[in-house]
Amino acid sequence: MSGAGREAPLAGITVLEVGVAMAGPFCGMTLGDYGADVIKIERIGEGDESRSWLNDPYPGKFSSYFAAANRNKRSLAIDLKHRDGVAILKRLAARADVLIDNFRVGALEKLGLGYDALAAANPRLVYCSISGFGPDGPRAHERANDIFMQAYSGLMSITGEEGRGPVKAGISVADITAGMFGVIGVLLAIEARHRTGRGQRVDTSLLEGQIAMLAQFLTGYFASGRIPVRRGTSSQLGATYQAFQATDDWVVVAAFTQRMWQGVCRAIERTEWADDPRFESKDKRSANRETLIPMLAARFATRRVDEWIERLSAEGVPCSSVNSIDKVVIDEQVRAREMIVEVEHSIAGKIRMAGLPVKLSSNPGAVRRPPPLLGEHSAQILLEMGMGADDIEAMFRLGVIATPNPVPR
Repeated sequence: MSGAGREAPLAGITVLEVGVAMAGPFCGMTLGDYGADVIKIERIGEGDESRSWLNDPYPGKFSSYFAAANRNKRSLAIDLKHRDGVAILKRLAARADVLIDNFRVGALEKLGLGYDALAAANPRLVYCSISGFGPDGPRAHERANDIFMQAYSGLMSITGEEGRGPVKAGISVADITAGMFGVIGVLLAIEARHRTGRGQRVDTSLLEGQIAMLAQFLTGYFASGRIPVRRGTSSQLGATYQAFQATDDWVVVAAFTQRMWQGVCRAIERTEWADDPRFESKDKRSANRETLIPMLAARFATRRVDEWIERLSAEGVPCSSVNSIDKVVIDEQVRAREMIVEVEHSIAGKIRMAGLPVKLSSNPGAVRRPPPLLGEHSAQILLEMGMGADDIEAMFRLGVIATPNPVPR
């Protein structure tokens, strides 16, 4: 990526990631993308469980799910059930800037690796915990995952077609949102540390992330008392903000202002609808949506998607085809913004993946490392800690650490 030679904004920040699946790893990867040295702590043997989720596996049983959330990291495979493994993590935490934990609430505390214990040795440590429900409350210790939280939080109640069953969002939106809020919390705590000299505990959860994302619906409910319902591709508020089927595929029309509504009427050659008393305002169009939407659908069913895009765009109405992934990855704008990147992996060869979503003009991030092999950097990290080669060899023989590489002599 352009600017990769300049110092990244988080250069010099050391992050320990004790996480699996998506939420914690996405948080760690984002920090790594912008320069942090992220050390991923993994179980011996299995590692991050998502390594074995073999959706579209790379050579060597390397899952695309794992690859998507674990670039720009080094892997240290240790046994946290062994006291020497715990001691290694404590030594790392004593000089780290950030620790990310998305294990079950209380799991690290039982090992003596909770915030209070680690902050006593390193007051500057920012300790970010990402859980299902947060660290307190009646459900704090219960498990939750993405689809569970989409249902529990209320998201699924507004996702799907009207009159039909609920639908899961296509992406792991609860996991990824929690990871993103984790990044925000870490950066806020680092900024506060500049003034206080001390780190702090940062908490977020799948639940809190989804409640925050539902802000407009919650506020609307409190204001009106009306429970939001599923509207398919359309808006809760407007009737001209949805997908319509053309002769060959679907076209999304996002006309959310009065001017845009008038543009729609001109594009579909029904200018008289702009002055129809039933549709003359946004509120009236919403109130009469059951009449208007079939009328619009009948018009959009008469031409191809590309024709509608040309006509609507000429009227200043936002619109789009519903693109499949194969079209997105070759889109000129996606490529222009460097949102598809390539990294070389020692086993999988070239891995193509999503790029960095935030661009900084002076201190940009970059993809510097491919997703690591399990324990790939164990010996390297322990050497950096000051451990001698003989001690590392002994740890390896005892099963405290694992590495696919020879222990340096």
